[in-house]
Amino acid sequence: MRSLKVIGIVLISLFLSVFKVHSQDLQRELNLSEEQKELLKTQKELIKKHRKAFKETLSQEQLTILKDKSLTKKERQNALKNTLNSFQKRIIKQNKVSVKNVKAKFRATLTPKQRQQLKRRMGNKKMMVRKNIKKKLNREKRRRIRN
Repeated sequence: MRSLKVIGIVLISLFLSVFKVHSQDLQRELNLSEEQKELLKTQKELIKKHRKAFKETLSQEQLTILKDKSLTKKERQNALKNTLNSFQKRIIKQNKVSVKNVKAKFRATLTPKQRQQLKRRMGNKKMMVRKNIKKKLNREKRRRIRN
């Protein structure tokens, strides 16, 4: 149960960061219709709204955890997850469901050509992520060897 919550939060975080970075390029690259552009805009606004609502529920202790620079990002996430109350967990779950629904609506409007371009783009992105992870792991190994 706990691992599902962790996975959910990590997936939401990843989705939000990836979507934010590439949404403008996506609009230009796929030649989106006005309806599709509006769906993307709505999705971005929804994500901002959910993020703001979640941040407003954070206690002082949780804010301190998020601001603690002595912890790695992963450690901060794990520490925060351990302090979430049932209301905050419910907010995260609802956010995930609403983003999933908006995403499904957007996917339903894509033409076959747009789908193909999107799949190609996501495949390239996954490859880049894997390369970056390998680089980080290699740097970490070298740093451990030095110490």
